[in-house]
Amino acid sequence: MRGFRSLAIGAGCLSATLALAQPPSMGQPFDDDDAGCVPDTVEHRKCSEALAKALAGLVVGVARCHDRQAVMVYAGGSFDEETCESKAGLHFEARRDAVAPACSPAQLSLALAEETQLLDPSDPRSLEAHNADAYCDSSSGRPIDPAGEDAGWVPASSDALRCARGVAKNVATLTKAVLRCHGRMAWMFFGGRDFDEEACEDFDPLTGRGARDRYSARADKLIARGGCPPCLDITHQEGLALDTVTNVDADNGRLYPCP
Repeated sequence: MRGFRSLAIGAGCLSATLALAQPPSMGQPFDDDDAGCVPDTVEHRKCSEALAKALAGLVVGVARCHDRQAVMVYAGGSFDEETCESKAGLHFEARRDAVAPACSPAQLSLALAEETQLLDPSDPRSLEAHNADAYCDSSSGRPIDPAGEDAGWVPASSDALRCARGVAKNVATLTKAVLRCHGRMAWMFFGGRDFDEEACEDFDPLTGRGARDRYSARADKLIARGGCPPCLDITHQEGLALDTVTNVDADNGRLYPCP
């Protein structure tokens, strides 16, 4: 009898463990470091997926605008970066409007809030403010945008320019990759399947394809080529990666709002 009871208790504990290991279901919060909830309907899932892809396109698009601006200003020319950014914003809005019939009012309003924050130069979390993350070396004494809307400095040398452009591209690529991880997580949880989002973001020892690991590999190559200013040494570049993942995790609730 004692053996049967022990077996029953053990089975109960195992059942409880398995229950706790189940992924969150529709409408439930993701986990402790990813804001937001698993979509509660098929339509809302499709909306969130489309908005996430549109947001990734916006981030990459603005990064390209900043890249062209840096190259032109370094060469002594000028570039209409505001028009370039406006086109990226209009592209995001077109993709948002295309999926709007499947979205809830909260999804649409939060997507607008995210776009507004990313494109508002007065917001410390905007893409304009974060431009100084890559174009951080002030030794040239030349602001990258004399009008002051885009933070950062003109690199002091061609090698420093190459490094800064590489860092900016890596950060935008990491943002896109993390958004993709969140999309896969939402899709898997919606279907009742588990997904290791942390491995997708950081490092999967089985595949070596974690977003952070790919970022680190590209950062190592930039450092190996030389010419990076002190503000873009490997410690600072890895710090940018950590900040990027943290910010995307925190803003996940805007793409996957709780019902």
